[in-house]
Amino acid sequence: MKLVPIDPPGQWCYYEALFEAIEKCGGTSFLEVGVGAGVLSRPLCERGFTGMGVDFSPEAVQIARRGMADYLQAGRYDLLEDDIFNVRSNGRRYSLGLSMMVMEHVADDVGFVRRIADFVEPGGHVVVAVPGRKDRWGIEDETVGHLRRYDRSDLERVLAQAGLTGVTVWSVAVPTANLLFRLGNLTVRASGEVRKTHLPKVDQTKTSGIREIPFKTVFPSWFKLLLNRKTLYPLFILQRVFYGTNLGLTMIAFGRKPA
Repeated sequence: MKLVPIDPPGQWCYYEALFEAIEKCGGTSFLEVGVGAGVLSRPLCERGFTGMGVDFSPEAVQIARRGMADYLQAGRYDLLEDDIFNVRSNGRRYSLGLSMMVMEHVADDVGFVRRIADFVEPGGHVVVAVPGRKDRWGIEDETVGHLRRYDRSDLERVLAQAGLTGVTVWSVAVPTANLLFRLGNLTVRASGEVRKTHLPKVDQTKTSGIREIPFKTVFPSWFKLLLNRKTLYPLFILQRVFYGTNLGLTMIAFGRKPA
């Protein structure tokens, strides 16, 4: 049976909330730290943004380079294989600094947000997404190189200490991801990902955004009939009720760089 990449229901909710947050922040350009396969950079470019992606995983950059080839050739997107702490800004500034599911891998999370903010123009925004709820540490965290999960207060503190103002934190994909949490852990165990628990954290991190886990990140192609924006739209509306709670297994935070 051939399996193809399809986002699970919780991921659909997460991306819907993420683009809602990006729309609230505004802007025309972006820096994405931890670009992975380019699943965020591409839709942003499709919406008219220009940007740059940075990732320290050679495999992820190779995949992103293929997926972003048309925008790279058009000069609307740049892609670097590097650690963001090593990248020189050279005066480049962006409306948005984005990092999705990366900060939980970084020892100095406050310094990480500050580093992203270095590339953001005054009045621009930094948007990060992280795994939520310390009480939901599980096998997936152990296999992808996580150092921590975040409660709402932790995330607010990190962005505030990094110098951002007007910090907002949303719990997203509630209750969808919560209901599927145990099933997700079962698919991780069944996939053989458990063997990665013995790898160094840095090696776990390099493949964390490009995993193929049956019935979690890849599905039979006919699942597209069930997992799409139209069928899942009621869940997008429902999750907004929970944005202000601490229930999210994924949390999105955004704050403004002072002018």
